Parts: sequence; structure tokens; C-alpha cells
Amino acid sequence: MSGFRKNRPLRPFTWLLLLGAVAFAAGCSTANTSGGGGTSTSHILPNGTSVAGWTNPAGGSLHASAATNEYVSNGALVSCTECHGADLTGGIARTSCFGNAAACHHGTIAGWFAPGVHGASAKSAPGDGSFFACQVCHGNDFSGGGAGIACALCHGVPAPHPSAPWLSGVGSTHTNTNPANAPVCAQCHFPGSANNPANHPPTPAPAGTAPGCFNSTLCHGEATALHPLGAAWVATSPAAQPHGNSAKATPGATAGFAFCQICHGTGTTSPANFGGGSSGVSCYPCHGVSAPHAPQPWRASAGSTYNHTDTDSANAPVCQQCHFPGSPNNPAGHPPTPAPAGTAPGCFNSTLCHGEGGVAHPVPYNADAHYAVTTAAFPGGCSACHDVSAPTAKPGPACQTCHVAASPLTAVNCTSCHASPPSDGAPAGAAYPNLEGAHAEHLALNIAGSPVSCDTCHTDLGPSLLDLNHYNRAKSRVPPGDVAFLATYNAQSGASAFDNGAALNCSNVSCHGGQATPNWRTGALTVNTQCTSCHTTSTTAQFNGPTSGNHNRDDHQVACTTCHNTTALAVNHFTNLGTPALEGPASATIGGAGTAIQSWDPVTRSCNPTCHGSETW
Repeated sequence: MSGFRKNRPLRPFTWLLLLGAVAFAAGCSTANTSGGGGTSTSHILPNGTSVAGWTNPAGGSLHASAATNEYVSNGALVSCTECHGADLTGGIARTSCFGNAAACHHGTIAGWFAPGVHGASAKSAPGDGSFFACQVCHGNDFSGGGAGIACALCHGVPAPHPSAPWLSGVGSTHTNTNPANAPVCAQCHFPGSANNPANHPPTPAPAGTAPGCFNSTLCHGEATALHPLGAAWVATSPAAQPHGNSAKATPGATAGFAFCQICHGTGTTSPANFGGGSSGVSCYPCHGVSAPHAPQPWRASAGSTYNHTDTDSANAPVCQQCHFPGSPNNPAGHPPTPAPAGTAPGCFNSTLCHGEGGVAHPVPYNADAHYAVTTAAFPGGCSACHDVSAPTAKPGPACQTCHVAASPLTAVNCTSCHASPPSDGAPAGAAYPNLEGAHAEHLALNIAGSPVSCDTCHTDLGPSLLDLNHYNRAKSRVPPGDVAFLATYNAQSGASAFDNGAALNCSNVSCHGGQATPNWRTGALTVNTQCTSCHTTSTTAQFNGPTSGNHNRDDHQVACTTCHNTTALAVNHFTNLGTPALEGPASATIGGAGTAIQSWDPVTRSCNPTCHGSETW
């Protein structure tokens, strides 16, 4: 016999194994996925290669989206394990999902291990990222999984976030985590768990309620929010809106348009975009538009109660969701030349409504060139964006918002905008910016030694001195104006000040004896009888305090006019207001008509009043 074995026919069970292997391979060779939300993830083309874009390690890969979506749906990667093995280390495909971290998954993303990089991906909506995506490789409990790397090694806790409290505005915060991650959060955070504060939420949701951020299935109850509720947050219109101010502020953990979207909805179409989100409270019923702002025109210069010009420009990415060149939310041809694709959203770089040439100056425009505009220069340099009077359809505010006297004009002094003195014909006038108040009475004191003028109380607030606060108040028509006194009018007790809130009064002004003055708009003084409104009746630390002689004797507490003659007082009463010295000799006002002094000797300082015998003061 030769050395060769006789060939035998294959046994039946061997054919079954081969057929099973062929059938299994065939199942992996039918490309029927695009990385959508389905559970079928077969991606092999007949030639043995993967569908285009299947493995893009820098993000946006189809297999990452498919794997994440299947994990969200099934809690496991059933389709993946068919070819890559139960542990995803090779299987029949002989390709491990963890074999080359430098070329797969996030290995090529720069700075992946920085919290701001992988953390931002983890907190995003399910897709390439999300907490679910972390679980795919790091395990359902984040203890390592197929990747063999436990999150607790860096985080300090077996979770996809740092140790508690994970809510600080500095560092990591959970407030910008996409609410779609709630089912993963619910693994540890649920009513009564050690990871929830006691009785938080106070009334847990019914059993079977899908996990959500504010539906009592996690830490937060239905009435819990990241900001005040009720009138403290949404004031009765047209009052200033606290939530509007927060939304327009610099984006952060507790402010900005993106902060609103955390609970009120993300996306670019209604109702996802500010349509309610996890909070269930839509912005539309109050705002009237599917956006975090009032209906158009959202400009005070065009007559709106609200204004977008004071919105922090860092909110531009959210604005771009609706406002971009060619969208129905942008005026036609505005900006005329859109920015190149990929340009980061900005207010004045042709990515939104405004083009690079849309604003030919800084906003706010608080510079010499603004205040030096002339009638001749206006058409060529200003009229493209500004009309003279309101309301206007142009993007910039109307000139007469501030320049009510005439516009355009050269703002050389206060009278370019204000009457001198401001007067609208009523003691408590309300015509901005010419609120009369007590201007006329004070300016009437402008005599030798008392140089009372606009600058006495409004020091360095004129437009020619480029005061930004003055400009901002003017364009928003906020009355009354700012006040800054000359230092020579400070009282002995401290620096002078003005309360431009409810009180509308001055304090620590030397000419008022350091005492609080009457209301600027509605108050008044009768100087011949209301002496104690400026002069106290006892020794004080003020320049005009009655510190001489026997003023402070208990039996001398009578009206000032008992001894002082108001006719004689008027001669020097309001001279030298800009100095701490008393105006004229006080002794010259003693005695005479209307007083109780029968005789007064200024040399011996003796008097003979009707109330007692002759005494020396």
C-alpha cells in the first residue's frame, strides 16, 4: 500500500458547520446601515470592505453612531457581537474593537483626555458621543468594560462625571448635559438612592416614568429649575425681564442662550428649538416666535420694548441656528457677501445678519468721531444704518434717540441734546432728556463765588468727555441722568452722591449740610423757614453746623428766625457755596424785623431779646 490515506467523504455535521460559517459570513457581508437609529449594523460590502465613512476616527463615523444608537435601544451591541465576538475582541471578523486605540475610536482626537474634550463629547446628545457611547467601551457601570479603563481612575467616582458636587460654574458642571442622557444618570440617581439628597425630589414620579431631568425621576422634581420661578424670573411686561438679561449675558453655566436650551429645547426646528425640551415649558407662547427673543424688530430703535444690541456676542452660535445668510430670518442680501463656509458665527463677520461692513464703528460707538458728526458728513457716513428720527427700519438706532435737540449734530456741549436748563414746562417733567426737576432753582444760584453749572453736578459726564455710562443711559432713555459732583461740594461727613433710583435725592452735599435732600423731581425747600433742612439744631460735624455760642443750650431750642433776620441773611446766604466757609458773618443777620431780638452788639456779643433779659452770647 502506498503512504497515502484513502479520501473519505465528509460527514454530514461537517457540512453543516461549513454552511453555518458561510451563512454567518454572508450576514456580515450585506451592507444595510448608514449609522442611523436602527439596530442593524452590518456594514461589509460584497468586496469585503466597509461602507464609505464607516470608520472615521476623528468623529462623525457611521459605526460610532450605529453602535451608540444600538446601545441606547438594546443596552448591548448585539449586531456587533455577531461578527466581532461576544467580548468584541475579534470574533469571526478577526478584528478587535479595542486592538488599536491609536487608530480607532477617539485615539486620534487631539487632547482627548482633557476634561473639556472628552467631557463635552460625553455630555452631548446620543450619536458619536453621550454617556451611552462611554458605556459601549467602558462598561455599563463604567468599571472598565472592553476598553479595560475604569472611569473612576480619573473621575474619582464610578461615573462619567467628576465627584460631587458636579454643579459648579467653575470647572465641570452637569447643567449643560443633554437631557437625552437621563437614562444613564438614572442608574445611580433616583429617588431614595444614596446619590440623591434626602427627599429630593419630594414627590417621586409614578413607577415606569421614563427618566428625565425635571420629572421627579432623578434629583429634580417637576417644580425644580436652574433659575428662579414665577414673577421673580418673568416679570410683567414691559418691565425688565430677569430671564431676558440672563439669556443675553455671556454664555456660562447659568446664563446665555445655550443655557436656556438645556431645559427648553435644542435643535434648529420647532418644537425642538426652545419648544419645551425637558422642562416642558415652551418659549413660544410668551415670545411669539420660536426663539429666545421678542418678535421682530427686536430693536429698541425701531420701537420694540426689547433690544438685541446688548446681547453678548458669544451667543452667536445659537443665533446662527435661525439667522444665517439666505435664511428667511435674514433680510434679503444681508449680509451681501456671506462669509466662507466654516467661519465661526459672529455678529459682524457675515455669518449672521450683519456683514463685515455692516457696522463701520465699534458698538457702542463712544469715540470722538461719533460726537463730531456734522450734517454734511451724515449722508455718506451714517445714513446707511441710521435714520434721523424713530421709528426706523434700519439696523442702527435713530439719531434722535439721543440727539433730541437736532440730529445729526456736533455734540460740543450739554445743550446739543439738553435744553439749558432742562425744562419741559412742568415741575415734575417727564420729557426725556429734558427733565426739569430742580435745575432752574440751582442754576439761579450761579453768582459770584458759586459757579453752579451743568458740570457742578454732572462732572465729566458730557459726551465730549466720552463717558460710556452716559452714552448707554442715553440710548436706552434711562432717566434721570448720572450725577458726579465736583469734589469741592463734598460735605465734611463724606463724598457727595445721588440716588437715581426711587429716592432721587442727594446726600453728603456741603451746601445742604450733608443731609439728605428732598426728591429732585417733586421736592422743594422754602429757605426762609426750613432752615433745619440744611442746618441741624445741634453741634455737628458739618461745615455749616451751628457750633458757636449757646446754640446747643436746651433752653435755646427755638426757630432760627427768632434771632436771624432772613432779609439780612439773603445778602450772603448762597455765596461761596463751593467753599467750606460760612457765607458772610452770621452775626450780621441777627436782629431786625421779624425777630425777637430788641438789640444786638456784635462787639460784646450781647443781646436783649423779648424772651429774657440781656445776656452775652
